[in-house]
Formats: sequence, structure tokens, C-alpha cells
Amino acid sequence: MTTHQIHTTEDLDKFLQDRPPPEELIEKNILKDTNVEPALQQHNEEVKKARLEDALNSKLEHRPPPEELIDHNILHETQLAPALQKQADELKRSQLEDALNTKIEHRPPPSELIEHNILHESNVAPGIQQQTEELKRTQLESTLNSKLERRPSLDTLIEKHIL
Repeated sequence: MTTHQIHTTEDLDKFLQDRPPPEELIEKNILKDTNVEPALQQHNEEVKKARLEDALNSKLEHRPPPEELIDHNILHETQLAPALQKQADELKRSQLEDALNTKIEHRPPPSELIEHNILHESNVAPGIQQQTEELKRTQLESTLNSKLERRPSLDTLIEKHIL
């Protein structure tokens, strides 16, 4: 034997030792199952293919229309080529981010919001703040009602020449 033949024989032996077992090849659809006759194998493959085709056709028939996909933000309504869609989305997101950052930079400070009675200055925890405001409002309402009850009637004011 020549050196080349010995080298080839060694390579072949190594390849045969490293090859995957037949079960793995059957699992990966490289080999056909040897337990089934070839005529039945072909029929089984045709039946599988027909079932898969029917399932795909059924899914295609029942898929939602593009308008619904656009409404659910799955598809984007655009006239752009699909290759440019990603860059357009990134640009839109970047513009939105810039706009929000600008608004945040120009928002009024908390002291100004307190002056305009939008924020309430409080030493109370935020979770309790609403209840505190409701309690203050209830106390004010109660005070006003008691003062209204003690207020003199119109006739009394006229008698005393106040009105």
C-alpha cells in the first residue's frame, strides 16, 4: 500500500467512527425509517406533505387582514421599501425621544407648580397625600356648613337694619 492509500484508509476509518448513529440520521430526516417498506414510506411522505399543505392553507385563509395587523402595530403602514423600514422606525423613535427630552428640559420647576396649585407641598408620603387632601376638604366643608347653620336669617338681618 502506498502512503496515500494508507492516509485515505485512516481518514475513512476516522470518518466511519465519528459518523452519527442511524437513529440520529432518521430523526433529522437524512435517512428514511427502515422499519417501513419503501412503497409505504413514499405514501406516508405524501400524506404528511398533504396535511402540512392543508394546515398552511387553513392558516392562510384565517389570517387577519393587513388593516387589523396595522391596528395592532404588527405591520407598519408605510410606502417605504422593507429594507429602509428599520432605519425609518429608528429615526421616528429618535425624533420622539428628542421631543420628549426637550419637553422635560422646559418643564416648570416644582416650586412653580406649587404656586399654581398644580402640585401640593406636603411632608406627607405620596401614598397618603390624596387621603390628606380629602380630609382637609372634608374639614373645610364641615366648617363652612356649621358657619352657614349659625348665620342669621334674611329676616333677622333686615330687622337689625343690616340689609
